[in-house]
Amino acid sequence: MSKLTEQDSISDQFDTILKNRYRRFKYLQRNNRMEDAIAVADEFIEWIDPEFHQVPHPYENDENAIKYFCLDELEQIHEFKMLQELSELDND
Repeated sequence: MSKLTEQDSISDQFDTILKNRYRRFKYLQRNNRMEDAIAVADEFIEWIDPEFHQVPHPYENDENAIKYFCLDELEQIHEFKMLQELSELDND
């Protein structure tokens, strides 16, 4: 799977989850189930309220950030780094 296809897939999944949680929240409110609506909101507040969580710079360490990586790209980087290390060891 290409990097772009994986990103689209993850983005679509994220959008679907967000839409479902938002609809559930609104449904619970309409049916006067406020405690349940608040429980849903508490669990998904960062998705329901875009102002709740500001997106950090990609290199900042943020435990709440949604992490994405392409496995193929990660394996290529790893292989390149390993070859680089082996080359440095051979030169010593």
